[in-house]
This record gives sequence, structure tokens and C-alpha cells, in this order.
Amino acid sequence: MKRALRNLLIATAGCAFIAACGGGSDGDGGLTGGIPPAEPATITAENAPLIAGTVAEVAMGDGVFSSFFTPAIPIGSIGTDVAVAPVMKPVFSAAMKTANPSQLYATTSGQEPCVVSGTVDVTVNFSNPEQPSVNDRFEFQFTNCDDGTGVTLNGGMTITISAINGDMATGNVLLGMDIEFSAFAVTESGETTVAEGTISIDIDTRDPTVTTITVATTALVTTSAGEEEVLTNFTVRITEDASMFPTAVTVETSFTFSSPRIGGEVTVTTSLSLQSMGSDYPFVGELTITGAGNAVIVMIALDANTVRLVIDVDGDGATDETLEMTWDELMAAAA
Repeated sequence: MKRALRNLLIATAGCAFIAACGGGSDGDGGLTGGIPPAEPATITAENAPLIAGTVAEVAMGDGVFSSFFTPAIPIGSIGTDVAVAPVMKPVFSAAMKTANPSQLYATTSGQEPCVVSGTVDVTVNFSNPEQPSVNDRFEFQFTNCDDGTGVTLNGGMTITISAINGDMATGNVLLGMDIEFSAFAVTESGETTVAEGTISIDIDTRDPTVTTITVATTALVTTSAGEEEVLTNFTVRITEDASMFPTAVTVETSFTFSSPRIGGEVTVTTSLSLQSMGSDYPFVGELTITGAGNAVIVMIALDANTVRLVIDVDGDGATDETLEMTWDELMAAAA
């Protein structure tokens, strides 16, 4: 298998954790026993900015609307500075920091030492190393793996090709993968985040000016500092049109999110596609957030600076409160 594709596979593992990515997968995401239901979050006028800001982090990330593709290799320029939702950032960061070590360029199975300490067991299952095909698979098992990047990895990550079409040499490809995390633990700055679940991701760059990313998970669980956050029925589709300047980005998403930060579970749908130019916040679009008792927050992009929250606290369909704030204020409310 050529190095460019191996690099792309690992980078895609990181891309799966960008909050604005989306798509579909089967079953319960590989989680034993499934996900227990959470209590719906109570929505009030007071906590609406917190809930809406947290949902915005998951739905689009702070700054994720910036262009992050290169013309030659899709997602090849993504770095750990890409802003992502806090629920996913440590795992994303670790996946990206493992994109270049030599052991990830292996074409045969074996155990490799990490740069500073620890090991990674690599199992390569390719029908033809020079011609990747559907069901080809990388399996990584990390044991206290420290590559000198500031993170230590433990646990398993498996990447299986689910679709491949196009020209890898030019980067105009359709690449689909299932990425499974099994007790995948990331320790950074003394804090450990554990991820369990399976994500499916499709990246389509066959049109030289338009890139479409579709990512999904039926269930992804991350645990950090004793707090568990759960994404279920998560799907996001990003379309990025580089024929315009700044780059035009459209995002559609739906998911259910449970977190102690918001006091329970909310369901999110895109009632109007989010649209942005370059690195700006959305200038148009709506997300509908539903909590306990059918209470609703409608988050409306008024322009690239301002967002409106229309709040129905008792679920009767009538507006009880309207708040306007800057996007920066909304994102800060979730911190």
C-alpha cells in the first residue's frame, strides 16, 4: 500500500472526531450492552445558552468552518490546531499525533516500539498492499505508547476500508472507512479520555473543487474526569466548495447528545442548513434542540457575528424567551 493512502487512513481517523463531520453506521457502535437511556435535559431561559453552546460545539466545532483541505491530498493538512468539540478533542488530538510515526506505515504485521516508551502492535490485513480494496484493515493495539507528542495511548483502534474509488495519485477519491475504538485511552496533561464505539466516515473529493464528508455513529461514548458523554444516532454532512472565495461550507446534522454539562440529554436536528464562508461562523441556518417535556431551543444564525435563541420552556409551541448574542458569547457559555 502506498504511503499516501496509509497517511490518509490515519488522518481520517482523526477527522472522524471533528465535530462537524457526519454519516451512518449499523448496530450499537460495538458497545457491549448498548447505551442506557438518559434523562432528558430540562431547558430554561437561564440554561439555554449553555445547552445551545454545547450543542454548537458538537454540531460544528469552534472554527470548523475554516477550509481544511489541500488540493492534492484530502485532509492531509489537518493538524491538532483544528478546533473540535471538547467531548472529542483529546481523542482527535491523539489520532492526529500518531499520523506520522513509522510504525503506522507498516505493510506487514508486528510489534513496533514507540519513540519514547511503550509499544504498538500492528496487524495488517490487505488482500494486495499495492491495491487497496474494500474490507482491507489496519488494527492497532497501543500499550503505554509515548511518541514524544505529549500524549500516551492505550487500547485498540481498527480502520476498515468500506469503499474506495477514484485516483489516489491526484487525491480525487471516494474513501469510506469504519473506525472502531476499543477501550481507546488518551492521556494528555495528566487527564485521560477513553473512547468506545464505531464511526463510519466517507470522504468524497472526486470533484476537484467540492469536498463532501459524511460521518456517523450509532453510539460513541467518551469518558473524562469521571464524566461520561454520549453521542447517539449522530450524522453530519459537510459540503465544502473551494470554487468560491472564501470557501463556501454547508453543514447538515442530527444527533442525540447526553452530558452532565447540560444536565441530561437533548435531541438536535437541522431545521435549516448551516452555511458559512471561509473561517466565519454561520451566517444562515437553524438548529432545533429538544429537551424534557418537548421544550425547545431554536438556534438561528442571524449573520456571521450574531445568533438568536428562541426558547419554548414548556413545550406548548409558544415562544417564552428570545435571546440574542454573539457567536463568541454562545461558544463561551459552554466552556
